[in-house]
Amino acid sequence: MTSEFEIIEYYFKKKIKHTVLGIGDDGAIVNIQKNHQLVISSDMLIENIHFLKNTNPFHLGWKSLAVNLSDIAAMGGKPKWATLSISLPKISHLWLRKFSGGFFKCANQFGIDLIGGDTSRGPLSISVTIMGEIKNNHTLLRSNAKINDDIWITGQLGLASMGLASLQRKLKLPPLLKTKCINTLEVPTPRVSLGSHLSRYTNSCIDISDGLIQDLNHILKASKVGAVLMLNDIPCEKFIHTSKQYQFVLNGGDDYELLFTAPKKNRSYIKKIAKKTNTAANIIGIITHKKDLKILNTQGKSVPFHIMGFDHFA
Repeated sequence: MTSEFEIIEYYFKKKIKHTVLGIGDDGAIVNIQKNHQLVISSDMLIENIHFLKNTNPFHLGWKSLAVNLSDIAAMGGKPKWATLSISLPKISHLWLRKFSGGFFKCANQFGIDLIGGDTSRGPLSISVTIMGEIKNNHTLLRSNAKINDDIWITGQLGLASMGLASLQRKLKLPPLLKTKCINTLEVPTPRVSLGSHLSRYTNSCIDISDGLIQDLNHILKASKVGAVLMLNDIPCEKFIHTSKQYQFVLNGGDDYELLFTAPKKNRSYIKKIAKKTNTAANIIGIITHKKDLKILNTQGKSVPFHIMGFDHFA
Protein backbone atom coordinates (compact mmCIF):
# COMPACT_ATOMS: atom_id res chain seq x y z
CA MET A 1 0.00 0.00 0.00
CA THR A 2 1.60 3.23 -1.14
CA SER A 3 -1.32 5.51 -2.03
CA GLU A 4 -3.50 7.57 0.30
CA PHE A 5 -6.59 5.84 -1.12
CA GLU A 6 -5.26 2.40 -0.21
CA ILE A 7 -4.38 3.63 3.30
CA ILE A 8 -7.90 5.00 3.80
CA GLU A 9 -9.50 1.82 2.42
CA TYR A 10 -7.38 -0.50 4.56
CA TYR A 11 -7.06 1.35 7.87
CA PHE A 12 -10.02 3.73 8.11
CA LYS A 13 -12.99 2.44 6.10
CA LYS A 14 -15.09 0.57 8.64
CA LYS A 15 -18.69 -0.54 9.08
CA ILE A 16 -21.00 2.40 9.88
CA LYS A 17 -24.08 2.54 12.11
CA HIS A 18 -25.66 6.01 11.94
CA THR A 19 -24.79 7.03 8.38
CA VAL A 20 -26.56 6.93 5.01
CA LEU A 21 -23.33 7.26 3.01
CA GLY A 22 -19.85 7.21 4.52
CA ILE A 23 -16.28 7.03 3.23
CA GLY A 24 -15.82 6.45 -0.51
CA ASP A 25 -17.64 9.32 -2.23
CA ASP A 26 -17.14 13.09 -2.47
CA GLY A 27 -19.12 13.62 0.71
CA ALA A 28 -20.94 11.82 3.49
CA ILE A 29 -24.69 11.83 4.09
CA VAL A 30 -26.31 11.63 7.54
CA ASN A 31 -29.85 11.88 8.82
CA ILE A 32 -30.67 13.51 12.14
CA GLN A 33 -33.76 12.92 14.24
CA LYS A 34 -36.79 15.20 14.18
CA ASN A 35 -36.65 18.01 16.77
CA HIS A 36 -32.89 17.61 17.10
CA GLN A 37 -30.00 19.88 16.17
CA LEU A 38 -26.51 19.07 14.90
CA VAL A 39 -23.65 20.01 17.24
CA ILE A 40 -20.15 20.18 15.72
CA SER A 41 -16.62 20.67 17.08
CA SER A 42 -13.05 20.34 15.75
CA ASP A 43 -9.65 19.83 17.36
CA MET A 44 -6.10 19.47 16.10
CA LEU A 45 -3.26 17.44 17.62
CA ILE A 46 0.22 18.42 16.41
CA GLU A 47 3.41 16.58 17.26
CA ASN A 48 5.56 18.32 19.92
CA ILE A 49 2.73 20.74 20.71
CA HIS A 50 -0.14 18.48 21.77
CA PHE A 51 1.77 15.21 22.11
CA LEU A 52 5.38 14.09 22.45
CA LYS A 53 7.27 12.54 19.56
CA ASN A 54 7.41 9.02 21.05
CA THR A 55 3.75 8.84 22.15
CA ASN A 56 2.24 5.38 21.74
CA PRO A 57 0.28 5.61 18.44
CA PHE A 58 -2.55 3.45 19.84
CA HIS A 59 -2.99 5.98 22.67
CA LEU A 60 -2.73 8.84 20.20
CA GLY A 61 -5.49 7.33 18.07
CA TRP A 62 -7.76 7.05 21.12
CA LYS A 63 -6.98 10.56 22.36
CA SER A 64 -7.47 12.24 18.97
CA LEU A 65 -11.12 11.16 19.05
CA ALA A 66 -11.68 11.32 22.82
CA VAL A 67 -10.80 15.02 23.16
CA ASN A 68 -13.44 15.82 20.56
CA LEU A 69 -16.05 13.64 22.26
CA SER A 70 -15.43 15.69 25.40
CA ASP A 71 -16.54 18.86 23.57
CA ILE A 72 -19.83 17.26 22.53
CA ALA A 73 -20.35 16.01 26.10
CA ALA A 74 -19.85 19.57 27.38
CA MET A 75 -22.65 20.74 25.08
CA GLY A 76 -25.02 18.05 26.38
CA GLY A 77 -25.05 16.26 23.03
CA LYS A 78 -24.75 12.67 21.86
CA PRO A 79 -21.79 12.24 19.48
CA LYS A 80 -22.34 10.11 16.38
CA TRP A 81 -20.07 11.06 13.46
CA ALA A 82 -16.44 12.06 12.98
CA THR A 83 -14.07 13.04 10.18
CA LEU A 84 -10.33 12.48 10.43
CA SER A 85 -7.62 14.36 8.55
CA ILE A 86 -4.03 13.33 9.07
CA SER A 87 -0.67 14.32 7.62
CA LEU A 88 2.21 11.86 7.84
CA PRO A 89 5.93 12.44 7.14
CA LYS A 90 6.10 8.90 5.69
CA ILE A 91 4.00 5.73 5.50
CA SER A 92 4.54 3.40 8.45
CA HIS A 93 2.11 0.51 8.44
CA LEU A 94 2.98 -0.42 12.04
CA TRP A 95 2.20 3.15 13.17
CA LEU A 96 -1.02 3.27 11.10
CA ARG A 97 -2.19 -0.10 12.42
CA LYS A 98 -1.70 1.00 16.02
CA PHE A 99 -3.13 4.50 15.51
CA SER A 100 -6.24 3.28 13.72
CA GLY A 101 -6.64 0.55 16.35
CA GLY A 102 -6.77 3.15 19.13
CA PHE A 103 -9.04 5.45 17.15
CA PHE A 104 -11.58 2.73 16.42
CA LYS A 105 -11.45 1.32 19.94
CA CYS A 106 -12.65 4.74 21.13
CA ALA A 107 -15.12 5.01 18.23
CA ASN A 108 -16.63 1.60 18.96
CA GLN A 109 -16.88 2.25 22.69
CA PHE A 110 -18.82 5.49 22.15
CA GLY A 111 -20.74 4.52 19.01
CA ILE A 112 -19.05 6.83 16.48
CA ASP A 113 -19.04 6.46 12.68
CA LEU A 114 -15.94 7.72 10.83
CA ILE A 115 -17.50 9.26 7.71
CA GLY A 116 -14.67 11.07 5.92
CA GLY A 117 -11.54 13.18 6.12
CA ASP A 118 -8.25 13.56 4.28
CA THR A 119 -4.67 12.29 4.22
CA SER A 120 -1.55 14.16 3.19
CA ARG A 121 2.22 14.04 3.39
CA GLY A 122 3.75 16.47 5.89
CA PRO A 123 4.66 16.92 9.57
CA LEU A 124 2.65 14.59 11.80
CA SER A 125 -0.63 16.28 12.65
CA ILE A 126 -4.15 15.02 13.28
CA SER A 127 -7.40 16.92 12.90
CA VAL A 128 -10.78 15.50 13.95
CA THR A 129 -14.20 17.04 13.47
CA ILE A 130 -16.92 15.54 15.64
CA MET A 131 -20.66 15.83 15.06
CA GLY A 132 -23.56 14.82 17.28
CA GLU A 133 -27.22 15.34 17.99
CA ILE A 134 -28.90 17.35 20.69
CA LYS A 135 -32.57 17.90 21.38
CA ASN A 136 -33.92 21.36 20.51
CA ASN A 137 -33.54 23.78 23.44
CA HIS A 138 -31.42 21.30 25.44
CA THR A 139 -27.99 22.73 24.62
CA LEU A 140 -25.59 23.43 27.50
CA LEU A 141 -23.82 26.77 27.07
CA ARG A 142 -21.04 28.64 28.84
CA SER A 143 -23.23 31.73 29.06
CA ASN A 144 -26.03 30.50 31.33
CA ALA A 145 -24.46 30.18 34.80
CA LYS A 146 -26.72 31.62 37.51
CA ILE A 147 -25.88 33.30 40.82
CA ASN A 148 -25.82 30.74 43.67
CA ASP A 149 -25.34 27.82 41.28
CA ASP A 150 -23.17 25.00 42.62
CA ILE A 151 -19.95 24.49 40.66
CA TRP A 152 -19.35 20.81 39.89
CA ILE A 153 -16.39 18.92 38.48
CA THR A 154 -16.11 15.33 37.28
CA GLY A 155 -13.20 13.03 38.02
CA GLN A 156 -9.84 14.19 39.35
CA LEU A 157 -7.85 17.19 38.19
CA GLY A 158 -4.10 17.46 37.73
CA LEU A 159 -3.28 13.90 36.72
CA ALA A 160 -2.65 14.60 33.03
CA SER A 161 -0.44 17.63 33.60
CA MET A 162 1.58 15.70 36.21
CA GLY A 163 1.95 12.92 33.65
CA LEU A 164 3.31 15.37 31.08
CA ALA A 165 5.68 16.94 33.60
CA SER A 166 6.92 13.48 34.52
CA LEU A 167 7.57 12.55 30.87
CA GLN A 168 9.42 15.84 30.44
CA ARG A 169 11.48 14.98 33.56
CA LYS A 170 10.24 18.06 35.36
CA LEU A 171 8.49 16.11 38.11
CA LYS A 172 9.44 12.95 40.02
CA LEU A 173 6.47 10.77 40.92
CA PRO A 174 6.09 7.43 42.72
CA PRO A 175 5.99 4.63 40.07
CA LEU A 176 2.30 3.71 40.45
CA LEU A 177 1.18 7.35 40.42
CA LYS A 178 3.42 8.07 37.43
CA THR A 179 1.76 5.26 35.46
CA LYS A 180 -1.71 6.52 36.41
CA CYS A 181 -0.87 10.09 35.41
CA ILE A 182 0.65 9.15 32.03
CA ASN A 183 -2.32 6.91 31.26
CA THR A 184 -4.73 9.79 32.06
CA LEU A 185 -2.71 12.10 29.79
CA GLU A 186 -2.61 9.70 26.85
CA VAL A 187 -5.97 7.88 27.23
CA PRO A 188 -8.48 10.42 28.62
CA THR A 189 -12.06 9.35 29.35
CA PRO A 190 -14.62 11.71 27.77
CA ARG A 191 -17.68 12.09 30.03
CA VAL A 192 -20.15 11.39 27.24
CA SER A 193 -22.69 9.40 29.28
CA LEU A 194 -23.00 12.03 32.00
CA GLY A 195 -22.91 14.97 29.59
CA SER A 196 -25.84 13.71 27.55
CA HIS A 197 -28.02 13.64 30.71
CA LEU A 198 -27.03 16.98 32.23
CA SER A 199 -29.13 19.46 30.27
CA ARG A 200 -32.27 18.89 32.36
CA TYR A 201 -30.52 19.79 35.62
CA THR A 202 -27.64 22.16 34.87
CA ASN A 203 -27.31 25.72 33.64
CA SER A 204 -23.84 25.85 32.06
CA CYS A 205 -20.98 23.54 31.16
CA ILE A 206 -17.47 23.41 29.69
CA ASP A 207 -14.83 20.72 29.41
CA ILE A 208 -11.48 21.20 31.12
CA SER A 209 -8.88 21.19 28.36
CA ASP A 210 -6.77 24.28 29.10
CA GLY A 211 -6.85 24.28 32.93
CA LEU A 212 -9.53 24.70 35.62
CA ILE A 213 -9.01 28.43 36.18
CA GLN A 214 -8.82 29.37 32.52
CA ASP A 215 -11.83 27.28 31.52
CA LEU A 216 -13.93 28.39 34.52
CA ASN A 217 -13.15 31.97 33.54
CA HIS A 218 -14.72 31.31 30.13
CA ILE A 219 -18.00 30.54 31.93
CA LEU A 220 -17.68 33.52 34.28
CA LYS A 221 -16.97 35.93 31.43
CA ALA A 222 -19.74 34.57 29.19
CA SER A 223 -22.29 34.53 32.03
CA LYS A 224 -21.16 37.87 33.57
CA VAL A 225 -20.81 36.36 37.05
CA GLY A 226 -18.09 35.48 39.56
CA ALA A 227 -17.18 32.42 41.60
CA VAL A 228 -15.70 31.17 44.86
CA LEU A 229 -13.82 27.86 44.82
CA MET A 230 -12.86 25.79 47.88
CA LEU A 231 -9.33 24.55 47.18
CA ASN A 232 -9.60 21.45 49.34
CA ASP A 233 -12.87 20.38 47.71
CA ILE A 234 -11.24 20.08 44.29
CA PRO A 235 -10.72 16.33 43.74
CA CYS A 236 -7.05 15.52 43.21
CA GLU A 237 -4.32 13.12 44.29
CA LYS A 238 -3.00 13.27 47.86
CA PHE A 239 0.43 13.93 46.31
CA ILE A 240 -0.74 17.40 45.29
CA HIS A 241 -1.97 18.31 48.78
CA THR A 242 1.23 16.96 50.36
CA SER A 243 3.58 18.72 47.95
CA LYS A 244 1.37 21.86 47.70
CA GLN A 245 1.83 21.80 43.92
CA TYR A 246 -1.65 23.10 43.21
CA GLN A 247 -0.60 24.52 39.84
CA PHE A 248 -1.33 21.08 38.37
CA VAL A 249 -4.93 21.27 39.57
CA LEU A 250 -5.56 24.95 38.81
CA ASN A 251 -3.65 25.46 35.56
CA GLY A 252 -2.58 22.02 34.35
CA GLY A 253 -5.04 21.29 31.56
CA ASP A 254 -5.52 18.15 29.45
CA ASP A 255 -7.98 16.80 32.05
CA TYR A 256 -11.02 16.56 29.74
CA GLU A 257 -13.33 16.51 32.74
CA LEU A 258 -16.64 18.39 32.78
CA LEU A 259 -17.04 21.61 34.76
CA PHE A 260 -20.71 22.56 35.15
CA THR A 261 -22.98 24.75 37.26
CA ALA A 262 -26.41 23.81 38.58
CA PRO A 263 -29.06 25.00 41.05
CA LYS A 264 -28.73 23.61 44.59
CA LYS A 265 -32.19 22.05 44.32
CA ASN A 266 -30.84 19.66 41.66
CA ARG A 267 -28.04 18.15 43.76
CA SER A 268 -29.80 14.85 44.37
CA TYR A 269 -30.69 14.44 40.67
CA ILE A 270 -27.12 15.08 39.58
CA LYS A 271 -25.76 12.62 42.15
CA LYS A 272 -28.16 9.97 40.83
CA ILE A 273 -27.07 10.57 37.23
CA ALA A 274 -23.40 10.48 38.26
CA LYS A 275 -23.92 7.18 40.06
CA LYS A 276 -25.91 5.73 37.14
CA THR A 277 -23.16 6.66 34.65
CA ASN A 278 -20.38 5.60 37.03
CA THR A 279 -18.91 9.11 37.02
CA ALA A 280 -17.32 10.77 40.03
CA ALA A 281 -18.79 14.28 40.45
CA ASN A 282 -18.09 16.77 43.23
CA ILE A 283 -19.14 20.31 44.19
CA ILE A 284 -16.10 22.59 44.39
CA GLY A 285 -17.61 26.07 44.73
CA ILE A 286 -20.43 28.50 44.07
CA ILE A 287 -21.32 31.13 41.47
CA THR A 288 -21.47 34.68 42.90
CA HIS A 289 -22.71 38.07 41.76
CA LYS A 290 -19.25 39.66 42.14
CA LYS A 291 -17.51 39.44 38.78
CA ASP A 292 -14.28 37.96 40.09
CA LEU A 293 -12.86 34.59 41.12
CA LYS A 294 -11.71 33.71 44.63
CA ILE A 295 -10.08 30.50 45.81
CA LEU A 296 -10.30 29.80 49.54
CA ASN A 297 -8.33 27.40 51.72
CA THR A 298 -9.71 25.41 54.67
CA GLN A 299 -9.35 28.47 56.93
CA GLY A 300 -11.45 30.57 54.55
CA LYS A 301 -8.47 32.67 53.47
CA SER A 302 -7.90 33.64 49.84
CA VAL A 303 -5.24 31.67 47.97
CA PRO A 304 -3.20 33.67 45.43
CA PHE A 305 -3.24 32.25 41.90
CA HIS A 306 -2.42 33.13 38.31
CA ILE A 307 -4.34 32.26 35.16
CA MET A 308 -1.74 30.20 33.33
CA GLY A 309 -3.79 27.71 31.35
CA PHE A 310 -2.67 26.52 27.93
CA ASP A 311 -2.62 29.10 25.14
CA HIS A 312 -1.09 28.31 21.74
CA PHE A 313 0.18 31.87 21.23
CA ALA A 314 1.03 32.88 24.81
